[in-house]
Amino acid sequence: MFSHTKPLADALTVARAVLGLCIAGLGALQRKTALPTAVVAVIISWLTDLVDGPLARHDPQGHPTWVGEHDAEADLATSLGVAVYLVLSGYMAAWLGAGLVLVILLLWVLHSPQLSWPFYALPYAILVGLALRDAPAFGWLAVVYLGMTLVVRWRRLRREHLPEFFSAVASLRRGHRHNSTGKTS
Repeated sequence: MFSHTKPLADALTVARAVLGLCIAGLGALQRKTALPTAVVAVIISWLTDLVDGPLARHDPQGHPTWVGEHDAEADLATSLGVAVYLVLSGYMAAWLGAGLVLVILLLWVLHSPQLSWPFYALPYAILVGLALRDAPAFGWLAVVYLGMTLVVRWRRLRREHLPEFFSAVASLRRGHRHNSTGKTS
């Protein structure tokens, strides 16, 4: 079908980072009334994450682009955007949101992106929980999307992501720094 898919993959990655900023902006501009829009933006962000990797790997040019090498930062931007949305919309206390952002960033920068995964999943979990309570159709849409994604990506989660996470935890216990490539330094 398409022979050069990396530009599309890169555009999806950049869109995910921009969506993180937009989600944060929803909290400032529309506060709690933007909850359904924020959930839809998060689902779109998750969808770009689901699609950009396979598109990039499908491209015949094997070398990664700068954007492709920073895919994880786009994921981080969306998670932080959700945390900021939660604070600016009044769903989360500012001190709690600031603490969460600080923990995510410290783990990301000082030790390992893999160790920050559970923490940057927390804003998503809070958002989905709030949506289930305050905008149930959108909350269930997010739950169904996550369930379908889990089924589709189960193999990769089991073979790559979970071993990377547990390797990072093990390196933390050993006192080593664990980088995003899965190697300790």
